[in-house]
Amino acid sequence: MAKYIFFIDESGDQDLERFRAGISTKGSEPFLVFGGALIVASERESLEEQLQAIQERIGKNTLHCSDLNHLQRSFYARSVKNMHFLAFGAVSKKATVGGYKREIEGPQQAEWYYNKCAQYLLERIAEFAKVNEIKPEDIRIVFEKKGKHNYEQLRNFISTIRSDPAPKYESSKVLRHIDPRMIEAVAKHDDRLLCLADLVAHAIFVSLSETKTNFGIPEQRYFREIKPKFWCDPQT
Repeated sequence: MAKYIFFIDESGDQDLERFRAGISTKGSEPFLVFGGALIVASERESLEEQLQAIQERIGKNTLHCSDLNHLQRSFYARSVKNMHFLAFGAVSKKATVGGYKREIEGPQQAEWYYNKCAQYLLERIAEFAKVNEIKPEDIRIVFEKKGKHNYEQLRNFISTIRSDPAPKYESSKVLRHIDPRMIEAVAKHDDRLLCLADLVAHAIFVSLSETKTNFGIPEQRYFREIKPKFWCDPQT
């Protein structure tokens, strides 16, 4: 049985064709953000109880950010600072994707883009595992299931990179510290702790998002509240 569980969710969309170039232009979101929350598996019940207490305090049936107003999200973000978990994040700015967009053109472009961004986040948790000498089989990886996304394809994608003795990018070698067979996807409401990953992804996303609605001023409150939860390599 895995000693840790890494929950993953994303915020934004996978449209690489018609994204906004500025606050006055129309189109999809200019960023795709992945957020993750790592917990100790044996502490699951305690964390669920703490989340339940927060949920009751704000009077909602869920803690997913899209269902909360600003003050509820602010209280939620401040409350989780006292919970035992680590946050991880990865951001893709679509305007910088460049040649990679041409490499994945076609009907599966959105899936390949999702998988590539997921890879960046998985490299972070793999780095954590490497630094802390955690075995690959000791980290269960749980994605919030996104529509009809093919998670078997994602597992195969990570497995291929992981087994390549000379990957295109040096940073990809660290993926050997996670096991693609430990990747699974569950529906939003099938695991309460997915809401932690949802909060991490949402906090990062809105801290970057400049729109007409917010007058080009991103909402950074939630990110500031949970910033101490983020893991970073002690040497870099």
